[in-house]
Amino acid sequence: MAGVEFGLLLHTRHWVRNDRAPAGLEEFWRAAEDAEAAGFDHLWIGDSPRIARMDRAHADCLTVMAALAAKTRKIKIGAVPLIAGLRNPVLLAHSLATLDVISSGRIIIGVSAAPQYKFAEQEFEACGVPFEQRAGRLDEAIQLMRRLWAEESVSFQGKYLRLNGIGVQPMPVTKSIPIWCAAGDNENALKRVARLGDGWFTVAQTPQIFAARRTKIERFARELGQKRNLPSMLFATFHLHPVKDKAEEEGWNLAESYFRQPPAQLKHLSPFFGTPEECAEKLQRYVAAGMTGVVARFVAPDIEVQTRLLLNEVKPRLKLQTKQN
Repeated sequence: MAGVEFGLLLHTRHWVRNDRAPAGLEEFWRAAEDAEAAGFDHLWIGDSPRIARMDRAHADCLTVMAALAAKTRKIKIGAVPLIAGLRNPVLLAHSLATLDVISSGRIIIGVSAAPQYKFAEQEFEACGVPFEQRAGRLDEAIQLMRRLWAEESVSFQGKYLRLNGIGVQPMPVTKSIPIWCAAGDNENALKRVARLGDGWFTVAQTPQIFAARRTKIERFARELGQKRNLPSMLFATFHLHPVKDKAEEEGWNLAESYFRQPPAQLKHLSPFFGTPEECAEKLQRYVAAGMTGVVARFVAPDIEVQTRLLLNEVKPRLKLQTKQN
């Protein structure tokens, strides 16, 4: 049986910071190549045009994914949470299909209706999309993109999207790209996972929260007449150190410095700040609840050291289980 998959989040936020941008690019490409060599299963990029004055801006994820595809050979490449509703779904399907061909079939996405911060509505307005339509547009976009990737000519009549005999070329390598759905505690989002997701992407602060949400997804799937054992990916922030107290202190200090927010506002990070043994024990409880993969965000600059601890001392301790429905 294959083990728990591990992905690495590559930061692009520092690209737009004047004190980091020039050196950041070379470090970024090297981190991607090192991650592939080290044995990570996938690389992930954040998404959003973000308003720069918020200090939350990212580089464009689709452009960066294309560069990553050219610089790597085997590792999967994804964007999460990809805010699909901000983009025209036909153009997005075309871009992702082209990326899939460039990468020889290595593209994966984790979609979300909207980012969780107070200026999200302003961001949608700037992109010409009514904020109140974000969830419905995402649902239709998922359905439409799947058809565009599989059919030569698509006619589609939805509430927001209407096409008549439209197709995209090239198509993805296998006429499909995995679409995972990101969802926290919003029940409509969890229902989207059950109805439309190829997998579930989440930030859950405890194994108990994770298990409760997964149970809801399974119940929603049964209500739809489906029996689905979807793969589940935990998006978590790591800082590993042989000494527990030092791991916690350094982890929170580094997170506060990087995100430029106090720790009280960073609880959403799903932090794993501890020794490899402690973090593995905690992750195993997620695995027991149905987790099949982890995407690691590191806040320390010594990615090599953190990668070695994660892949050599945490990952081998995890035992993937078959969850019975």
